[in-house]
Amino acid sequence: MTSPATDPSPDDALAERYGRRRTPRRGLASGLLAAAAVLAVAFVFWSTVLDRDQVTWQDHSFSVTSASEVVITFDVQLHRGADQAVCTLHALNALKSEVGLRDIEVQGDDDNRVRMTVTVPTSEEATAGEVVSCIAR
Repeated sequence: MTSPATDPSPDDALAERYGRRRTPRRGLASGLLAAAAVLAVAFVFWSTVLDRDQVTWQDHSFSVTSASEVVITFDVQLHRGADQAVCTLHALNALKSEVGLRDIEVQGDDDNRVRMTVTVPTSEEATAGEVVSCIAR
């Protein structure tokens, strides 16, 4: 005599037909770990390869000498791989509109640190002068 067959539960029947679900935790953890590794490699690449020829600068002072010129003093640091740069300076009036602009070439010295004092001609009296950018050549 045979025992009567038991009906599988609906969950077991669906699992038998379609398969069981995997837990998403393992995939999520692997994805986050892979994303963190990619970000770490990208940061190392950026900080060692892409950023090495950059130039940094620091405004030191400015002096309005007349209604037609301003004198700007600034420091330039040329990083490894760069021995020349072009810095753009501008003078601003009281409304923060540009009234003077000048590009100046900077040549690095032995330690690639340079203090520059540059006169920028203006179309009207300036109230400020600053370095806008420095780009390695």
